[in-house]
Amino acid sequence: MTDRLAVTRTRPGRFWPAALLLLALLRPGWVEAHGNAAPAASHEPAMVTPKTVAGAATETAATATAEATPPCPAASAARWQAIVPGVWIWPGAAQEIGPGNRGQVASQILLREGRSATLIDPGPSLAHGQLVRESARCALGLTITRVLDSHAHAENVLGNAAFAGARLEASAATVAGMRARCPQCLASITHSAGAAALDGTTVRLPEASLRPGQRLASDSGRWQIMEFSAAHSDSDLVLWNEEQHLLVAPSLVYQGRIPELAQGSLLGWLAALRQLHRLRPDWVLGQQASRHADPSGTPANSSGLAASHGYLCALAQGVIAALELGRSANEAPEAPELALPAYAGWAGHAERHGFNVQRAWRELEPHWMNGGRLDCAPLD
Repeated sequence: MTDRLAVTRTRPGRFWPAALLLLALLRPGWVEAHGNAAPAASHEPAMVTPKTVAGAATETAATATAEATPPCPAASAARWQAIVPGVWIWPGAAQEIGPGNRGQVASQILLREGRSATLIDPGPSLAHGQLVRESARCALGLTITRVLDSHAHAENVLGNAAFAGARLEASAATVAGMRARCPQCLASITHSAGAAALDGTTVRLPEASLRPGQRLASDSGRWQIMEFSAAHSDSDLVLWNEEQHLLVAPSLVYQGRIPELAQGSLLGWLAALRQLHRLRPDWVLGQQASRHADPSGTPANSSGLAASHGYLCALAQGVIAALELGRSANEAPEAPELALPAYAGWAGHAERHGFNVQRAWRELEPHWMNGGRLDCAPLD
């Protein structure tokens, strides 16, 4: 780029020495060589501001030359949110699966260990898994070397296809469920999210290597692996970090979206939530991230764990109330006790609430007839 003062240099005359002195005083970057002034070469790199992932905060900010900074197109589409040092979540959309969200209604969670990371649930497709992998690399500086599948639902695990170089792991029950259901699940999610969103996606099964009681090391502390065998599904993976009071429960904690009872147990799910509440987590990472306790330790009513417990308890109490009024299973879909207007605004209410009513009725009718009790006391 030509400097506007260069005109002075190209027209020497009797005022040249004075002009040169003035330039030396005003522009220290200019030097004199053999009676000609020339701009000194700068060896300082051109500094650029690091990109911050939309909706997230990277923990360290470093500057780099514009020429040396590798392109990171994945960063602009990423939604990583930092929870504690070394833990990020990409929240799931509180929506039904559709072309607009491309099936991404479940969360992805990263646990850092050095420059590597463990990913919990890779998402619904090859394309989303690739976006997760590349954004972790170029926005957070992490290589995903391990993927844990929390349970056998398409929106959580079909992104396995993007992680050919990583170790894929799940519980034995989750692997069995994926083997039995994922071919049909792939067809179903393709129909809902659209063929373009699922292009190239195949079913890739993990190793059946996760068991309750195992420990997972990370920069944020050690994580204990827990498994609930009859809650949302036939195997729900949970991770607990005692040091951080941080709970990861992707399949058990919903917020703003109606839970699914397709393979699970209403009573088992409620028992699991109450057990997890007794851990007294500060943060709960489910479909989204939420504070479960305020600084005084009182549970926050808006937490995902409390919200999930609230819906499931309202559903169970509605079924018991209808049974005590003498209603039949055929009347259940129209029973006012089961309308649950407080949850009518949650995504999936029209699609899933009626099905949940039928599942809950089938499970609770014999439980009620045998004198079983329902523990739906408020979370204290």
